[in-house]
Amino acid sequence: MAFATALLTAVVFPLNVRATPRLSASRSGPDRWPRVSIVVPARNEERGIGDAVDSQLRQDYPDFEVVVVDDRSSDATRRILDARRDRRLRLVAGGEPPPGWLGKPYALDQGARTADGEVLLFVDADVRYEPATLRDAIRLLERERLDLLALFPRFELVGFWESVLMPYIPISYYFGLGFLANSDAFRWLAAGGGAGNLVRRSAYEAVGGHAEIRESVIDDVRLAMRIKRAGFRCRMADAGDRVRVRMYRGLREIVDGFSKNASYAFEGWFGLVFFVGTVLSLIASWAPPAAFAFVAMGARLAAADVVLAALTFGLTVALRAALARRQGWPLWPAWTHPLMSAVWLGIIARSFYWRVVLREVRWRGRRYDSAGARF
Repeated sequence: MAFATALLTAVVFPLNVRATPRLSASRSGPDRWPRVSIVVPARNEERGIGDAVDSQLRQDYPDFEVVVVDDRSSDATRRILDARRDRRLRLVAGGEPPPGWLGKPYALDQGARTADGEVLLFVDADVRYEPATLRDAIRLLERERLDLLALFPRFELVGFWESVLMPYIPISYYFGLGFLANSDAFRWLAAGGGAGNLVRRSAYEAVGGHAEIRESVIDDVRLAMRIKRAGFRCRMADAGDRVRVRMYRGLREIVDGFSKNASYAFEGWFGLVFFVGTVLSLIASWAPPAAFAFVAMGARLAAADVVLAALTFGLTVALRAALARRQGWPLWPAWTHPLMSAVWLGIIARSFYWRVVLREVRWRGRRYDSAGARF
């Protein structure tokens, strides 16, 4: 199974690369530049909110605003924002989420209702943009006549655990079904992300906005799914040379961050299939090193099995290296694929434990009953 998984990955990876346009390749400008509202939810984001907002205010775009919703921060977030003096920056004092709402969807809802742009760009508070990002994104949105354009960032990796574990996010897209998400024919699958969901207001309001996904734990993907299922056009673009994010710092933040939402990706019939495929592919990655370990301990394995294990591991490392080159990462984490798989299985199990046993969603000092949370 491990070899079959590696072969399948070798097929879908180039398909996904081909189906995912590079944002920086957009060159021809539209007939007009619609007003854009960049909406940022911020709860206790003192570590990165200043750099993120500054990068957005430096956009080389003729007509935009930045709407930051301070989601009842208890750190220096508001003070950092108040120090920015720019007429294009609008600060919203967010309220506590009402019953039935999770915090981030409610903050985004408040931001969207305050914004006046024809196009909305929902983006997390730790994402930094190059000055040409917004102009390139609107070019692509208009040229392809899209209703939602998601921006796939370059994930910045610092230290051992970030380098080992964070590549799983692009792996899940480029080694998975990303090419289906970028096709109008498959309405049941779409891609979105916190690095940037650029949405036409008309499409956003047609599906009910964030009020219709108020209980969503993975709100960025859920919004893209609702918009695509409603008949609108959605795409994911590779914005690695325009958008950067250091999502989590160190092992503890990675484990806690994904424990809050990993289990919610496996809902419905597609979620069940996705869960089985995910678990089997993660477990399969252990087969080659297990075979090598057995041989090293003196166990007898057929020569054909050892060769197959070597071919499987070599192909996996080669594919990981190709993805690393595309993302601008070092190559050495490609060799740690089995370790990445083992830790991610633990993260998924922990997420289900939080959801099913503890029955809670934890994030940014808030706790919610998991019974009211959804994908």
